[in-house]
Parts: sequence; structure tokens; C-alpha cells
Amino acid sequence: MLNKKIKNFFIAGLLSAVVAATCVAAGCADNTADGKGKVVSYVASPSVTYSSTAEVVAAVADTVVEISTETVKTQWGQQYIVSGAGSGVIVGSSESDYYIVTNNHVIEGANDISVTTRSGVKYDARLVATDDSADIAVVTVTSEAELPLAIWGDSDTLLIGEDLIAIGNPLGSLGGTVTKGILSATGRSIAVGEYYMTLLQTDTAINPGNSGGGLFNMRGELIGVVNAKTSDEEIEGICFAIPANYARSVYGDLMQYGYIKGRATLNLKLAEGSISTGINTQSQGIAYVVSAEGWPEDTFRQYDRIYKINGKEISGILDYNTVMAGMKPGDKVDVEVFRGKITQGWLNNSISFETEITSFSVTALQYGE
Repeated sequence: MLNKKIKNFFIAGLLSAVVAATCVAAGCADNTADGKGKVVSYVASPSVTYSSTAEVVAAVADTVVEISTETVKTQWGQQYIVSGAGSGVIVGSSESDYYIVTNNHVIEGANDISVTTRSGVKYDARLVATDDSADIAVVTVTSEAELPLAIWGDSDTLLIGEDLIAIGNPLGSLGGTVTKGILSATGRSIAVGEYYMTLLQTDTAINPGNSGGGLFNMRGELIGVVNAKTSDEEIEGICFAIPANYARSVYGDLMQYGYIKGRATLNLKLAEGSISTGINTQSQGIAYVVSAEGWPEDTFRQYDRIYKINGKEISGILDYNTVMAGMKPGDKVDVEVFRGKITQGWLNNSISFETEITSFSVTALQYGE
């Protein structure tokens, strides 16, 4: 498995602009949504193989939707609206409610979410649940008209070189755009934002606005959820998608629990900074605690610099999240920190850290509870 952090890398698709101012084998699965016990069903994979790209597109294009968001921001005492655009795939339904998988980064922090189908019908959408580590979110719309559901495929059976078709909303204004390529690799461990993700690699053309869109095989099965590509101008044809098997598992947990079951957390809000240990030494990245609600005074405190977790040195939030990804709720966590304190300055505040290490052990918690 390749384990690589691509620096010149963008999450494929949150196109933004600033505006002033149940039975899986039988074809269904039982999940709950919004904590109301709703049953959501989706179709199991058939064995049909289409003979052309046009046939695949005709079968699946209507399951892919455009997602538009508006997020209210405040800066220097003034509010303004950030508009965003992405894509999503309809994967479940319950009576007149339809459930759409997209990326967390498409809807993160949004005050308003809307969904537009390929036929041009626009719906107000509601967030069901989301998870930043998986970059998966579920939104729902209510429609009296029947909407088609995508067919989940088995991403574990994909073959290198297999033809793939991406459908999405590139540039935020070209909904229903179809591109075709091949599966270049599987199991790529790539740093996307603050988390490492294991992704499918494809040379299928992906552009901003494609995030959350569908990656389909020639059987018309959803085998990936598009989420990222390299932004290096000298590198083309390297795009990534979340494997369908993982996306489907996360979707099930988000529908049933509202979070990923088994994801460990320490319920810390962290920030990053850098320190220099000498005049001629290179600065070193660090992660420190902004908020540590619920922990006893002899464990985590505000402004602690997280030095090591289970013996692994932490130089940033990505390191911290990588260590946490290897844990389960209930695991013992050995922690080493440098206690810190903030000093108010005329122009800026600064944090200073003790030179002695403080060690303690805590128990990992279930994320979302």
C-alpha cells in the first residue's frame, strides 16, 4: 500500500464563491435516519454488463445530483455568504424521503443545502449526518415524484485497468457531465486535509464541483464516491475516489447511529503551530489543545502541546488523527504533553510551554456519543 502525502492536492470539488452582504443480498438494507427508525432500502447489484458508455450513462445518470450550499461567514463584524457547489448520489429511500451520499467537505458548515436533479428539479435538502474522517455525508430530500437509486457495487472486486465512468457537477455549473477513464490503482493511502484516506486512483477527468459525484463501472454499479485530485499543474490524470464498500459502510452507520460506530476520539479540539528550539534550527510543527471539555484537571488542559500518543510523536493534527485512527473506543491511551500557558501581547498572543513532560493515561471514547 502506498502511503504518501501529496502537498499539491485539492479536495475535488467544493467550488466556492463569495457573495457580499433490507436484506443486502435481496436488494435492500435496514437503516434508521434522523433517529426516527425510518427504513431505507437500496437495490443490490445485478449481473448486467452494458456494452457501451452511453448505455451506462442512460441507466445511472439520473441518480447523480447537483448540490449547492450557502454558508454565512463573519469577518471584521460583517457577514457575507459563501456559495459552494458539489455533487451527490441518491442511494436510499423511505416513502417520499430520498437519501443522498456526498462528501463532508461539500456540505461542511453550510447553513442552506439544495439539491438539483438531472431533470432540473430543485429541492431543499436537510443534513442527516456527516463524518469528516471519512469525508462522507448524507443529506435527504422529500419528493412526491419517484427518484432513481444508484446500485452499490463491490469495490473489492475491481480490476486494475477496468473502465470507469464519473458523473458529476464540475465547475458548479455543468451538472450531469460524464467523463471516462480506467482504474489506475487501489489502496492508495493519501493525506486529504487532516486525515489519511485509503482511496481508488483513476485517470478519469475530475474537476472542482465533482466532489461527492459517482464513479461507476460498466455494470452501472456505484463503485466509488469522487473526492480529490492532485492540483499540481504538471501532473494530470491522478484523481481519487472513496471505495464504495467503505462509503456504503459509513452510510449505514450515519443512517443508524449518526456517527461511525467504532471510531475512537479523545474529544479534543486542536490547533497547529510551530516552535523553534534554537537560533539556527528549523522550526518544528506542533499540535496543541484549544479545548478539552470533560477531562479531569490532571489529564488534558487547554494549551497543552501534544508531544506523544502511545509513544508516537505528534507534529500536527494529521499525525494525531493518524494515531487515533488505529484505536477503538475503550483502548488505553498513553499521553505525553508539555503544559502550556498563553501570554497576552499588544499585537499578538503567544503560548509558552514547560520544558518537562507531563505523562498520563486515559481511555479512548466513542466519537459522536
